Amino acid sequence: MDDIISRTPISNDNISSISVELDDRISFTEKSTGSTSISKTSINVVHVPKTIDYKARQILIRKLDLRLLPILSIIYFLSYLDRSNIANAKIGGIEHDIHLTSVQYQWSLSIFFFGYVLFEVPSNIILRRWRPSRWICLIMLIWGTIAVCMAAISNFTGLLICRFLLGVFEAGLFPGIIYFMSLWYPRKMQAIRLGFFWSFSALAGAFGGLIAYGIRQIKSSKIAHWQLIFIIEGFPTILMAICCWFFLPDSHEQARFLTVEQRQLGIELLAEDSGASHNHSFSWSQVKSIYTDWKTYAYAIIYITGTTALQGVTLFLPSIIVGLGKWTPVQSQLMTLPPYAIAFLVTLLLSRSSDHFIERSFHLIFTNLLSISGFLILMFVDRNRSSILYFGIILLTSGVYANVSLKIAWFNNNFASLTRRAVASATIVSIGTIGGAVAGQIYQDKQKPQYFLGNTIALSCIVVQTILVLLLRFIFIYENRRRERFTIEQSQRQIQRYGGSDLVGDRHPDFRYTL
Repeated sequence: MDDIISRTPISNDNISSISVELDDRISFTEKSTGSTSISKTSINVVHVPKTIDYKARQILIRKLDLRLLPILSIIYFLSYLDRSNIANAKIGGIEHDIHLTSVQYQWSLSIFFFGYVLFEVPSNIILRRWRPSRWICLIMLIWGTIAVCMAAISNFTGLLICRFLLGVFEAGLFPGIIYFMSLWYPRKMQAIRLGFFWSFSALAGAFGGLIAYGIRQIKSSKIAHWQLIFIIEGFPTILMAICCWFFLPDSHEQARFLTVEQRQLGIELLAEDSGASHNHSFSWSQVKSIYTDWKTYAYAIIYITGTTALQGVTLFLPSIIVGLGKWTPVQSQLMTLPPYAIAFLVTLLLSRSSDHFIERSFHLIFTNLLSISGFLILMFVDRNRSSILYFGIILLTSGVYANVSLKIAWFNNNFASLTRRAVASATIVSIGTIGGAVAGQIYQDKQKPQYFLGNTIALSCIVVQTILVLLLRFIFIYENRRRERFTIEQSQRQIQRYGGSDLVGDRHPDFRYTL
């Protein structure tokens, strides 16, 4: 035996486990942190280098990234383009042509979020019960059609109906993609990928302004510029919905672009990541458990405070830039591009850092510091210093956009079992989207050019969010430490307290919250 061991160097650096087989076919596994004494004289020592599993995992993740991320990012890019192009349509003359008052325009912004709030949870339940790819394609096709039809509206009523329906069918996309991403990637890999697809919303803002600027150069007496915006930006959504029907997979088990070994590896990675809380079953008891979980409402408040500031920037950025007085309305559409482009980069960098350190809360606070700085500059710097004010807009846009990918990764990490995660993500985003309806009302034309009241309300929301993030972090630290001290009996009581293994989810004693 000494000869065998001497010819088989064992190191913690390159060996993940040691499988020892005895003559009488009894086998066991010794972890690198344990120790075992062996009395048999005939043994086989088999060691597996970590590098093999690591390489296989990296190949798998790369294949998933190349297949999923481009599709999901383009989908969200188009959805954000379709919902936010009304800001450019305003500068393109929609208010004048269909005789909108300032109050009516604000309600056309807010009505979108009423439809969004009402249908997010039902949509995610359908997505959980049906094939996610099919549901995403269907709602894309419908909202793309609505987006194109907005070019035909002639009055306030028509605009309200279209914006409400747009919200209804876009409602399932964002929480749906959040849940969909959790079907493919372990928790520590989600922030950068959620950040990547979310960052395309910033690109949508940048390209929306660029497209609107290009459309303004088109000379046409038969169709208005705002109508061209809706048509040109809506048709790609319809085409993408058709493409996704054929190319968007549902899960590892059904992914034909993966080998059998890669499908199995993907399933094992998710099972290992979830641990004892890994559960694929569906029951209405799991759905109900979300609404008795305090974390749902804590995250919802965090989300709503961030959304108020975010949607305020998204819906009014062209008008805010016009208010600086340095550029014409047409030039202002072009000047929305740099803030959005920088927000895109900041979102990717912070999401990458968050995954690297497997940390969410401090990264969220950093984005809030950017936003707070931007708001203070816009509120208190002299209006003649347009360059400094524009810098404040860049800080603000970067902060509110980067904030989103981090908070969705955070709550997605801290709800376990597929059903609880699907319903939680939809519920949190649904409640949080009320902030979009609020944002549509707080920035009013009578506040021009400083928008002091709107900025004050949005700033207050960011401050409240920062306090809540810190509080939640301390609660999770306490809970993780408490679970470390659980005895076997306490662990069993905890599982039974929450309805057994099928319902316990992230309340399982072995589950640890991401901070």
